[in-house]
Amino acid sequence: MGLRGRLRKLERDAEEEMIVIPQRDGTVKRFPSSAGMDAYMNLMDRMGAGEDAPPEHPLIEAARNSSERKWSQSFYAVNDEGWTDPVEDLSES
Repeated sequence: MGLRGRLRKLERDAEEEMIVIPQRDGTVKRFPSSAGMDAYMNLMDRMGAGEDAPPEHPLIEAARNSSERKWSQSFYAVNDEGWTDPVEDLSES
């Protein structure tokens, strides 16, 4: 991508507020602001879904691999082990 293309991309990114998540390897992951709600809904859809759980949203993985505590210790960075395990039905029949 040439210099003009990069400048156009920067202009487009500035128009839409972005979620920027720094990674441990020194790179950054960028998401549109709407991705925050999408990732939250993905977490809720995955909780207790078992084998029917949808794939993990990329923002969740980025938060888990973040070098900043505000991301790596946020609810987005939940450890996925056991998160999708089916929940026992405790209702009385």
